[in-house]
Amino acid sequence: MSAALVLVEFEKMPFVGDVTANVETALTRALNRTADKSRTRAARLAREQVAFPASYVSPSSKNLWVKTRARRGALMTVIEGRGRPTSLARFSRQGVLSGGSRHTGGKINVTVKPGVTKSISRAFIIRLKNNNLGLAVRTNGEAPQGAYKPKSIGKNLWLLYGPSVDQVLSAASKDGGIYQEMTPETLDDLEAEFNRQMELLENA
Repeated sequence: MSAALVLVEFEKMPFVGDVTANVETALTRALNRTADKSRTRAARLAREQVAFPASYVSPSSKNLWVKTRARRGALMTVIEGRGRPTSLARFSRQGVLSGGSRHTGGKINVTVKPGVTKSISRAFIIRLKNNNLGLAVRTNGEAPQGAYKPKSIGKNLWLLYGPSVDQVLSAASKDGGIYQEMTPETLDDLEAEFNRQMELLENA
């Protein structure tokens, strides 16, 4: 199950006060604007730790997105990261070669940690049924040692994966992960945006 950053804990929002019609409108707008800003911040922090392509954690990817938006009567926003492991092919600049050709030396280079590139022997990029790319490796029968959740797809053939977006957000950094790390700044943003929205409503 994916972890999520939820902006709805009223006990952490002493700036709200009584929930009048204006307050509810201001808080709804503030929650949604803060969720968008926080999603962008989470994507940046995640890419500082793991070399996800920018497009992979864009709003439209559904790998890191605002899953639930606030509305009147339902003052909650949820930011969620994809829980499934990420194909290791996404961390390589190499692609599928035509005609059964092999990459130089039979190796694929991957960069999971920014700035750190490693080579995987007996590996190649393949096109999967859903038209996505996968990174496969041949072994002598056993699962590749040290691989993260390898998936068998044939005799002595395994698909390799890297961490999921959710894993990076919730557990891959110290003190409980990026979600916990960014919570104080997110709540400050929410308070500032709420006060701005209240001022706009009161001066309308």
